[in-house]
Amino acid sequence: MTVNIDLGMFMDFTKYLPSEASNGKVTISLENGSTLKDLLNILGIPINEPKLVVINGVSQGVSDKVNTRELKEGDVIAFFPPVGGG
Repeated sequence: MTVNIDLGMFMDFTKYLPSEASNGKVTISLENGSTLKDLLNILGIPINEPKLVVINGVSQGVSDKVNTRELKEGDVIAFFPPVGGG
């Protein structure tokens, strides 16, 4: 059984998108029970690479709790590089 998630990657993270992505977005099928960490591994994104994670429109901190969150059918995940400024 699989779950489909909508994935968006922006700025520097677009290099990790699968080739079928369009405009920085793609739908990905994952095994039921897959976590955010599993998704990072599939995409080749180092777990410790600084990033902002948005799940279903809510910005998440980077933590073991977020990384082990089980992804559900229809989740919308977005990755952004950290935002700097001053």
